[in-house]
Amino acid sequence: MNNRVCKISITLAVVALCCIVFVHSLKCYTCTSVSDCKKPKLQECNYNLANQTREYLNWYYSGLPNATTYGFECMSDWLKTYSSEMAHRGCIYNNFQSCSYSIRPYYAQSHKRSCKQCYKDKCNPADRTSSNLFAIVFTLCATALAKYL
Repeated sequence: MNNRVCKISITLAVVALCCIVFVHSLKCYTCTSVSDCKKPKLQECNYNLANQTREYLNWYYSGLPNATTYGFECMSDWLKTYSSEMAHRGCIYNNFQSCSYSIRPYYAQSHKRSCKQCYKDKCNPADRTSSNLFAIVFTLCATALAKYL
């Protein structure tokens, strides 16, 4: 009976670890101004951050959708006009195409823009891959161990 309890415990531990890894939230750098973006914060995406980014985009760009989704992506935007320079990094709903919206006429006369939208932690896929690799190795080891108990 102890052998069976041990196998069940190991199986539950493996399932729990996999759930923790797969529920892992997307992390994006966040900042709301040029000076703030020199040292952006790393935060987990949530609806408040996505709404802040939507407000920023809506102020400078037109054609944004009204509907939101449950998924998030990271976004960074830099816009320089004849009168000012704006920067924003944050989370955005994944149904938004942040870099494709038209610049509002007031800012469009003379501008430079740099924009990126992606779906990886810190827009860097290596960090997320390493955590999943750990989970795979742990799962294989735990499964092999449970087989021999």
